[in-house]
Amino acid sequence: MSPRFSFTSLYGAYPRQFWVLWLGTLINRLGEFVVPLLGFYLSAQQHFSVTQITLVLALLGVGRFVAEPLGGWLSDFSGAGRTMIMSLGGSAVALVALGFAEHYSWIVAGVLGYSLLTSLYKPAANTAVAELTSGSQRAQAYNLLYWAINVGASAAPLLGGFLASRSFRLLFWLDAATTALSAALLSVAFRPVHTRPRPTRTSAHRSAGLLPRDPLLWIYMLAALLFSTTYQSYKMLAVVFAQQGFSAVQYGQVLAVNGALVVVLGLPMGHWIARHNHPRWQAVSALLLGAGFGLHAFAHSLGMHTLAVVIWSLGEIAGYSIGKTIIAELGRAEVRGRYIGLLGSMSGLGTLLGPLMGGWLLSRWGNAPLWLTYATLSGLAALIYWRLEQAVLARRAWLVQEASQAEHADAGLALGRRP
Repeated sequence: MSPRFSFTSLYGAYPRQFWVLWLGTLINRLGEFVVPLLGFYLSAQQHFSVTQITLVLALLGVGRFVAEPLGGWLSDFSGAGRTMIMSLGGSAVALVALGFAEHYSWIVAGVLGYSLLTSLYKPAANTAVAELTSGSQRAQAYNLLYWAINVGASAAPLLGGFLASRSFRLLFWLDAATTALSAALLSVAFRPVHTRPRPTRTSAHRSAGLLPRDPLLWIYMLAALLFSTTYQSYKMLAVVFAQQGFSAVQYGQVLAVNGALVVVLGLPMGHWIARHNHPRWQAVSALLLGAGFGLHAFAHSLGMHTLAVVIWSLGEIAGYSIGKTIIAELGRAEVRGRYIGLLGSMSGLGTLLGPLMGGWLLSRWGNAPLWLTYATLSGLAALIYWRLEQAVLARRAWLVQEASQAEHADAGLALGRRP
């Protein structure tokens, strides 16, 4: 790929399998109507209490925390393609069932089941991208997938709100239909990727089990948890805006800046970061994220809050552009899915901790301590990422060398067997 970013050059730069995955992800996200409007549905249609609704929404984070490591393990064990199809097919069935659920206990069970099934998809998709690409191309591929996700995430709530005014049940049916369509597309057009090397007895022993024993991985996971917890604090902005006297429309306008920046800047900025493919960008992203959320502590005008959103949105884009690549290159190919799944698990845990901690801080200490605490967490994440930089580079170089030696050994064996 040439250094200059070009939409027209993208298609030929990646294998057909990647674009099948990309299209399936876009279709799935464009039809994701239920999750963005779930709280509204439970309140306006089912008339549940705030406590009941909070519990149901928290189950979405629980599902990610539990299921993403499992999705990574399944990708290593049975293949990323099979795991994605199983996830999408099961999610479609769960959505239909959830649309007919009326009693609170059935809705709780349905949301938990849906969260567990749909959370298997993301680590499998990220594993497939890692198997299909390499080097700076891999970082750009993750950014393309991220862009598709955010285009869908921006459009789905708007279309979902229109559909909900006609029928809430229609949300569940159409979400299930687009999910099933994505599963069908992958079933027909996505073929298993056979790039994973056969593990040796030693490496197979080390990689056995759901949780790898890798100190570098777990220190990196700590930084990822701090980063994710900080990012999830954006959910507290609605409460802060209401306390400061802003309207819901003003809140929506400010938060829409985030989606617009990701859609407009996500591809060119991610392309530029991918060219460098350096782990230092992870530390830079955490600093930007912390600076943006920290600025909310001093913001009392719409303009200042908008500037804060711009800064932490740039941190979000930078972090996503390099984070998946780093984690995909920390472990051998035969455990790659588990490494990626654990990163998703930290995001799920951050989804739980961010709002819970934010609510406690806001009610007990107020607005400024809330955002300054999150800025501190993100600053600590930046410090950890920076301290791990050389270790990540060394691990990456070592694994590349190991893979090269394995290829030469396999080539030598093949020559030795030749008659």
